[in-house]
Amino acid sequence: MSIGIGENLTGSFGYAKDKLVGSIGNWILLMILTIIPIVNWIAMGTYLKVYRGEDPKVENIGKSFVDGLLMLIIAFLYMHIPTVILLILGGGAIFAAGLGGPQAVMAGLGIGVLILCIILYILFGLIMTPAIVSFARGGFGDAFKFGQLFAMIGKAGWLKYILSNIVLGIIFGIISLLFAIPFVGWIIMIILFPFLIVWASKFWANLFE
Repeated sequence: MSIGIGENLTGSFGYAKDKLVGSIGNWILLMILTIIPIVNWIAMGTYLKVYRGEDPKVENIGKSFVDGLLMLIIAFLYMHIPTVILLILGGGAIFAAGLGGPQAVMAGLGIGVLILCIILYILFGLIMTPAIVSFARGGFGDAFKFGQLFAMIGKAGWLKYILSNIVLGIIFGIISLLFAIPFVGWIIMIILFPFLIVWASKFWANLFE
């Protein structure tokens, strides 16, 4: 689907409004589920339905619970794979330093590991979203089909995808400032959270259509 970022934002916003404002009971239920530890996996699994073109309606709770748990596992792995690689490379650098060598070489090796680490964190951060979309549509294994994930980003356009992350991050960052309002900020954010997640989910679903 060829869709501009602005058009996608407004269309996704309208989708979230229709699905949640049009079903206040479901919105309230998502609010409640989202703030309860472990039980909130049901809410996460419900949000994943948007990627499959389904309504974010709380039903089939068992499947939603498992989907939410699997999504957390995927996110955990994507956040920690670069850390594991860093530990391996860092351990190698420390071992090399222990063997003795020119300080300039050791310093260069350390800088190289740091730069690689930054690149890996950025890369895995970028492919985590299409990985979760792919999981929701296909299954757990699809979240790690890296060729497929890069193809998804390539089809959407790398520049558009990166700009989408920036724009969505700015918008949600501004909205999150509501949390700073004394006394009522946290209540506002609890109310808005399901809407924001459905909005973002539909945005990414459209981008990776």
